[in-house]
Amino acid sequence: MTGRVIIVTGANCGIGFEAAKKLCEAGNDVILACRSEENGKAAVEKILQENPNALATFLQLDLADLASIRKFVEDFHALGKKLNVLVNNAGIFLKMSDRVRKFTKDNFELTMGTNYLGPFLLTHLLLDDLKKTASENGDSRIVMVASTLHDINDRGNRGGVKPFDLENFFLEKDGTYNGHQAYKNSKLAMVMSTHSLARKLEGTGVSVNCMCPGFIPSTQLSRHASSASRFMLKYIMGPVFKVAKISRTVDHGSKMIVELSVNEKYKDVSGKYFKDFEAAESSEESRNEEVQGQLYELSARYCHLEGYEPLDAPAPPPPEEKPVKSKKVKTPKKEKKEEEKVVEDKTVKEEGEKKEEPEVADGIKYADEDDKSEEKTGEPVKPKESEEPGKEKKTEEPVQVTITVEDVSSDKPSTDGEEVKKTEDEGEEKKEVKEETAGKGDGVGKTVESGEITAEITAQG
Repeated sequence: MTGRVIIVTGANCGIGFEAAKKLCEAGNDVILACRSEENGKAAVEKILQENPNALATFLQLDLADLASIRKFVEDFHALGKKLNVLVNNAGIFLKMSDRVRKFTKDNFELTMGTNYLGPFLLTHLLLDDLKKTASENGDSRIVMVASTLHDINDRGNRGGVKPFDLENFFLEKDGTYNGHQAYKNSKLAMVMSTHSLARKLEGTGVSVNCMCPGFIPSTQLSRHASSASRFMLKYIMGPVFKVAKISRTVDHGSKMIVELSVNEKYKDVSGKYFKDFEAAESSEESRNEEVQGQLYELSARYCHLEGYEPLDAPAPPPPEEKPVKSKKVKTPKKEKKEEEKVVEDKTVKEEGEKKEEPEVADGIKYADEDDKSEEKTGEPVKPKESEEPGKEKKTEEPVQVTITVEDVSSDKPSTDGEEVKKTEDEGEEKKEVKEETAGKGDGVGKTVESGEITAEITAQG
């Protein structure tokens, strides 16, 4: 059947995307309802690249946010389209061993909120559209994507989960939460609501069924699991399960969605659970009509449906603070070793500082610097005195650097450490500089010749 308007949630990847693509290929108008705008638009673009004539549209929908769900319905109504089929496909599966609860914007436990309460509200907000289409065409459908893990006796659940407890709906009781239990409860709630909603829709022309697409390792359902678990699932367990005919393919799961959505043989079939294209019996737990009724009313209250007393989920508890590690008590022996190491490090540092010699730049001063100091104060500059306690005070001569420049064109050797007398003879001038050698450093007191200029540096410290 073609020409139907079909909403598929979570249609940007996995069996949701493949189902949307197949439905478009059959000539249906498909709305891809996705949380991520980027991923949703990319999915639409991919469909259009393969099928330019496809009727594919993206609308933003976050099933973990009741406000987003209401906004999505408004956006859909703005398109002015009728609605033939709603496929509730989107879902999450957190780490099975996770013991810390996560929450939606409405304070629902994240898995229950996304996999069940979100689709529950979406379905009921679109019921009038579906009823209107059914009254005009004689048929409209709701398809719920569930899982065999809703059954406590399923081999995937053996020893891992407990019976559903409405009084512990969000698994708030101590020690009851884990990712596996949360997923099982959410899919069980979906199957139970399928049965109860089918009874409420009798005579309206709207059918509702749920299905298990099978275990499909290649989907992104387990995207929240650890990297090691995803690797094990995809590359080790997946091939093994395929050989054992336990796992299914994306193509298999998507075809089941398409069949239940448009195949004429499923017209007027409602309240059923399907597995491998055949109607099967859902779990014993899911068939309890009394609990089904209680769950429906509780869900309607949490979703603030008209005609039900609103009920808000309790605020999440504050995050647990990480325990502060107590300081280790040091033994006297360890404290002594640390003290000895500190003393040793200090001694090594002091000895290193003593061995370091000042850079040449630190000891350079202009030749007339001392004279200028005397002129300003009227007193001669006093030499520095050693202030080290326990030692005699030593007078330290100021560092003096004298640069002597003389003409060495006469090839006369320079004289080290001697006094050159200043004389004047027949208009020629000779310069006399008293040189004092500090006796420290290899380059002190020596004459350096370069071309026709001789520079002599003396320093004392």
